[in-house]
Amino acid sequence: MAVKTQAQRLTTTLTIGDALEAVSRGTDASRAQSANREVITGRLEERPAREIKAPTSPGRSALRLDLPVVVAARLVLSQEYSVVEEGLGRAANEQLAMLDRLEGVHQARRALKRIQSLNDLFRNALRFGRTRAKASLRRAKAHLSEVRQRDALGSLLEELCALKGQPLTAVTDATPTLATLSPSASPLRGARDAAAIARRAMRLPAGATLDWHEITRTFKQSWARGRRFAGRSWVGLGERDLHDARKAFQRLSDHLAVLGDAAGERAAITRRRLRDAAQALGRARDLAILVDAIEGTTPEGRAIAARALRLRTAAVREARTLARAALRQREGLVARRMRRSTARAHATRV
Repeated sequence: MAVKTQAQRLTTTLTIGDALEAVSRGTDASRAQSANREVITGRLEERPAREIKAPTSPGRSALRLDLPVVVAARLVLSQEYSVVEEGLGRAANEQLAMLDRLEGVHQARRALKRIQSLNDLFRNALRFGRTRAKASLRRAKAHLSEVRQRDALGSLLEELCALKGQPLTAVTDATPTLATLSPSASPLRGARDAAAIARRAMRLPAGATLDWHEITRTFKQSWARGRRFAGRSWVGLGERDLHDARKAFQRLSDHLAVLGDAAGERAAITRRRLRDAAQALGRARDLAILVDAIEGTTPEGRAIAARALRLRTAAVREARTLARAALRQREGLVARRMRRSTARAHATRV
């Protein structure tokens, strides 16, 4: 066995409950007894391991250059909060399949991260509510983090077991205690309430002091921060450093997404590279957490842990390569290009 199980079985199959108990220490026992229970079924040939990637969220849009900045900012904020509501609604809908509900959680968390980037990008216009919104967005994400991590670690464990020829499957001739991934009502309600507080704190009044000059300056600072992380030596970086780098790349990728055409012609390529770099670092973090949870007293457990560490190293190297390729240009050049793009759009609108 690659992970700790409640019962010793001479088989190469694992139940999803056994797997999740191994990767989620301290899980509330009452949640394991809830009504919504599901078992992963089917061999590897029938159901390949899922990628650890959040789904593409609907409603994403860039700031429109043909509108006043405050109006365009309001529109983007409204659309992103609508994505959060839609994701939480999917997660709470017990009539949907488990994977659809989990995708709703991922969708909501990803939209909350984009709203965090908007809170940073519009910081001058939101100076009175920015701190409160920042705390509320962080709290909303925290309510959803357990479900997200259990899903991600369970999928990673499935992937690793499949690589060792031990796909996760149901044990039909046994009645093991099953853990559940079902998002419960309490964290979803907490996330919805926190997001509502953040939305009120991020309201842009008609006289808000927001213009392209301030947005460009904030974007320039974000680019410089990401470039510092990409250009530094990555040898011996700890988990905290990699986490900070992931946040910097993700935040800059979100800035590029919301800026759209204003960021230049190659912005889409840069954004994809930064997004992939952030996802690679997120995968590396999940693999490190999984290694700590894998049973290491058996040869199988040690083999899977070693494979996970190799995959983590490959993910960190991939992230470094992508980030350096994306952030070759200096922040001053990027800011000048953005000023020219917005000036041309403003002249055309006038």
